[in-house]
Amino acid sequence: MEELLVSVVIPVFNRAHTLHRAIDSVRMQDVTDWELIVVDDGSTDGSADIPASYGDARIRSIRHDTNRGAAAARNTGVQAARGRYVAFLDSDDEWLSGKLRAQLDAMERGADAPQALCTGFLLHREKTGHRSRRHPQADGTWFETMLDGCYVSPGSTLMVRRDCFAAVGPLDETLPRLEDWDWLLRCMERFSFDCLPVLGAVVHVGRPARSAAVAIAIDRLGRQHTDRVLRVAGPEGLRRFRASLAIEEAVAAVHEDAHLKALSRVGRAFALSPMRTMRFLARCTVRAL
Repeated sequence: MEELLVSVVIPVFNRAHTLHRAIDSVRMQDVTDWELIVVDDGSTDGSADIPASYGDARIRSIRHDTNRGAAAARNTGVQAARGRYVAFLDSDDEWLSGKLRAQLDAMERGADAPQALCTGFLLHREKTGHRSRRHPQADGTWFETMLDGCYVSPGSTLMVRRDCFAAVGPLDETLPRLEDWDWLLRCMERFSFDCLPVLGAVVHVGRPARSAAVAIAIDRLGRQHTDRVLRVAGPEGLRRFRASLAIEEAVAAVHEDAHLKALSRVGRAFALSPMRTMRFLARCTVRAL
């Protein structure tokens, strides 16, 4: 079967109200050599019927009989992909014009091109309507930068060579949250990564993650990446990473009004890595102004 240029994977679960927007943003791209794989993860709201309504032979859908989670849905899409590259888009987000072209130009420029590439994005907070531009930049190496958290929104900005999955493995389906952070840390240990300084997507932020799911994911990430972080970034990198895990718990606690718990986790983060924690608090102060 002939290889395509790009396979776009959209996982969806009960998002009939936003899926058209996501699909439309793929179809408006000025790159035409793509396939769109919509993986319906057990929806009950009619989401599964939307891809066929376009009558576009480039769009196909795969359905899970039961809800298995975002990681499983993305893995199903990757397994079915025929493109040289795989690009992800969340079903409640949208791409901006020129996104695919900018990434393809960067990834096909030669031997020094990154194997995995994100873009900047517009962050839209649905509760307040506020929009902010995000242009992630490396602080040291990208692996070291990723120890602070997964701030590149890979669910809607990441494009990666499909053959990377053979070496890195699939997304971890046991993680109820933060599966993209886990996969990128594994990827960055083996392959080059970068983030283009262009706006490629609008990321719509709605309901925050529940703290119970975050706690499970953080426990697993801490155990699974200790050796990797020590190997690549040393003891200071491990302290920075563990501080970031504590900060993730603090943020989830704040969203559930568990403020004493949040303070406890921030205190733990500060004891592990004062510099990492101060960067976090500085960002919080800027957003509050």
